[in-house]
Amino acid sequence: MNLVSKISVFDFFDYREYLGEAISAMRQKDSAFSLRKLQEELDIPGSAFFARVLDGSRPFTPEYVSRISAKLKHSSEESAFFEILIQFCEEKHVDRREGFLRELIKLRSSQAQHALQDQRLAFFSKWYFPVLRDLIPLLDPEADSQTIGRMFFPALKAVQVDSALKYLSESGFIAKDKSGKWIQCEAIVATPPRVRSTLLRSYHLKNLEINQQAYELFDIDERSLSSVTCSLSPESFEKVRHEIELFRERVLSIAREDSNPLLVCHLGIQWMPRAKYKRRKGK
Repeated sequence: MNLVSKISVFDFFDYREYLGEAISAMRQKDSAFSLRKLQEELDIPGSAFFARVLDGSRPFTPEYVSRISAKLKHSSEESAFFEILIQFCEEKHVDRREGFLRELIKLRSSQAQHALQDQRLAFFSKWYFPVLRDLIPLLDPEADSQTIGRMFFPALKAVQVDSALKYLSESGFIAKDKSGKWIQCEAIVATPPRVRSTLLRSYHLKNLEINQQAYELFDIDERSLSSVTCSLSPESFEKVRHEIELFRERVLSIAREDSNPLLVCHLGIQWMPRAKYKRRKGK
């Protein structure tokens, strides 16, 4: 088995990372290998095609997909995955990108080693999955699904709690200890940025909707809502974004140090332009 065949396209959610690994394997196998030679072999016109694809300065041209698939000795399933992977990575519209992600996961379903990993990607498909995972350590082992459901804002039905517990336990996020008490496991959903942003879009939108409902449920001393509107340069915009990241890490640090938690809280920070001024030339 050669080095390239050991690299499975199903292991990747970024086609550039996959091509980079495959090309590195070709280079190891053949001391005379070069990107120019590969480009000539595949009859791809122009200059520095692969170098520009790999550094992200140009997309992979769809008409060349079958050629590189043949070079990499893809099966029909691998070729289909590779083609959709390119579409997924190049798509700018989030809804269409989500559709491509579903196709990728469906194609990977035949790969046993990816089954649990892909199952964990559904962690953010329901707003209450992350909440229940954090609530688990606080629960009495005798608490039934109806009782647990009433702890949520808005309340969950018992069937929703049962379904969530089943998903979280089967996916390795929670488990029962020897005493029968639910505990958190260390399962982490580690995904590439584009996959993460695709999955989290619906999650964030749903939480905004939930926050709207919850606003009327809590007194002013039980919630904190504020906003800032200001004008900034692009450089200052990035500084504020960095400060938000630092603040988010600080909140997580406080949560980790808390030895007596009684609440599961959701912090949402929205930082985005509301208007953009385009300066006239010469001014």
